[in-house]
Amino acid sequence: MNKTKPRLTRDDLVGYFRSAVVPAEANRIGVEYELFCLETESRRRLGYEGVPGIGWLLSRLLAIGGGSPVEEDGRIVGIDHPDYSVSIEPGGQLEASFPPCRSAAEFSAGLDLYLSRLREAAGSEVVLIAAGADPVTPFAEVPWVPKRRYRIMRRYWEGRADLSHHMMTQTAAVQVSIDYNSEADAVAKLATAVSLSQVLTGIFANSPVYQGEYRCTGSFRKNIWCRTDRERSGIPAGCGGRIGSFADYVDYALSVPMLFILRDGRLEELEERFTFGDFLDRGLGGRFPDLEDWRRHLNTIFSLVRFNNTTLEVRVFDSNRPELAAAIAALVKGVFYSGREFSPLAGPAELAAAARANLDREDRRFLDPVDRLIREGTAPADAALRAFRAGGPDSLLESLRI
Repeated sequence: MNKTKPRLTRDDLVGYFRSAVVPAEANRIGVEYELFCLETESRRRLGYEGVPGIGWLLSRLLAIGGGSPVEEDGRIVGIDHPDYSVSIEPGGQLEASFPPCRSAAEFSAGLDLYLSRLREAAGSEVVLIAAGADPVTPFAEVPWVPKRRYRIMRRYWEGRADLSHHMMTQTAAVQVSIDYNSEADAVAKLATAVSLSQVLTGIFANSPVYQGEYRCTGSFRKNIWCRTDRERSGIPAGCGGRIGSFADYVDYALSVPMLFILRDGRLEELEERFTFGDFLDRGLGGRFPDLEDWRRHLNTIFSLVRFNNTTLEVRVFDSNRPELAAAIAALVKGVFYSGREFSPLAGPAELAAAARANLDREDRRFLDPVDRLIREGTAPADAALRAFRAGGPDSLLESLRI
């Protein structure tokens, strides 16, 4: 006899986060690395179609490095590979995600492998740019990727938050996921990430120029992300108070409107404002949520720090050159797994020293670029701005090319 599946409860959602607790010896870091792709001659962003185009580039990467294609409506929109997975952001930015690593050295090796194959796939037709925001392409000229998820999100934000579409198509980041060893540890790491967000962004700021203009900040990407959607962005998002438990975060996430719902294996728009709490309490069309719906919903919270699935994501970093992406991984590992508490006034030198003290010799070397920036009192944004002022957009793009 078939039994009715028990409905998901708030306690189940809290338990979902608690089930992700791991012992300290199992701590890992997971890194996502995003890049812009420009056509070599015109310096225009690649659209999906055509040669060169994003679909063409993914097909070449698949042929060179192997893996399995991810497809939607007959188009390749990603690659699953044992060493990395690749997906497309709304404006054609490439996002590479790497398996959880024990060390920055392990991540760096995976990144080097991916980039060597991507450069071969790009050939002479495509320029790969690492920056927090596209410095030269006007927003109106960015081609949107033909994915249903992004079409729904684009329509959702029309007429709403002022820079939400810019976040989707014009930004690129390095995102680091960390484990937590108890609920108290998770809450403490969230608070640390929030209090240190400004200094962490500043160390690696790499988006001073946007749409051909200096924006009077090292990281205009952060400005865009914080002006995306008041209900789901910020640091963390509009939680209305300190997050002191998993239950607090669940209550916040329940209050966030859903962007879409999965029906018959296909994402569908919602016709009116509908929070996950509404879905949990009264269902929709006779259907109530399961944990896959919850995981999908958590992925639509775009705060600079968030609980996402089984980790805490620190998303405050502009995209940067590969050696600085590895430095970000090392710094996050060293700081957040040190067991130390940090003042909100902690500076770059204090954080770098704390990280170095908590890393082994192999990983400490990845902090050398951070130490150099600290000695010079600069950020990547300073070099980018110098290049822009010296030679305009072409000089800037060359300085950001990887």
